[in-house]
Amino acid sequence: MSEQSRLSRQEIVRRRQRAGFVGRRREMARFMESCTQTPESDAFEFLFHVHGNAGVGKSTLARQWETMAREHAAAVTTFVDDDIHDAVEAMEAISTQLARQGYVLKKFDKLLMTYRQRRHQADAALDALGPETEADVAGTAGSQTASVSSRVAAQIGLAGLGMLPAVGALTAVIDPQQVAQGADRVRAQLSARLGSPSDVRLVMKPVEVLTPVFLEELGDIAQRRPRLVLFFDTYERTGTVLDSWLHDIIFSEDFGTLPVNVQIVLSG
Repeated sequence: MSEQSRLSRQEIVRRRQRAGFVGRRREMARFMESCTQTPESDAFEFLFHVHGNAGVGKSTLARQWETMAREHAAAVTTFVDDDIHDAVEAMEAISTQLARQGYVLKKFDKLLMTYRQRRHQADAALDALGPETEADVAGTAGSQTASVSSRVAAQIGLAGLGMLPAVGALTAVIDPQQVAQGADRVRAQLSARLGSPSDVRLVMKPVEVLTPVFLEELGDIAQRRPRLVLFFDTYERTGTVLDSWLHDIIFSEDFGTLPVNVQIVLSG
């Protein structure tokens, strides 16, 4: 055997690992079948879900599927785990991984940078809200929130705006009317600080603004490659913050559409 045709030790290890991966043969065969189907086929599955108790090999299977998608469907893939905490971070992680593979989401990355900058300015604006908002919240929630900072109080207002997914147990004792009043103060403060209505909307509703641009550029990649597969691992932990967003991008057209050759894989 010539030097050029010899396999590397790492490749031999990978082959043996794949050959020895038992207990999930049915799932492996099912995904392999999807790799051979055209995305336009009625039998093509655009959403896969690996589920089971902890420690049964879900993440390993998802990684095996990722390898299969790359090798047998010439797919571009991304793999997101529990390092992310919201939809914005999920989009950022996907964009970063795509850039490493030579597919830069230029418009999304530019808008995301603007969001980070404006959010920094918004934080400064929230600091300026002062004890008035804190007093409002503390007065509503009682002693449980008597020591909350103005930043936390402002965050409760942000939760009412949809800028934060939740603020923990505090939300259970906050009067919705008080949240609305805090939200009005936040809006006014952001408008005064940021000026541009589009920047205010970007800070207040980042998912609504960023997602259409994100999907548009994913679509551009999907037009150039046979398949694009997005893996979301440890979904038992990230599902609480990603469920609504993923539902919208998969099943609705609220943020735009995805080409048929974009697959979603959930593991958890």
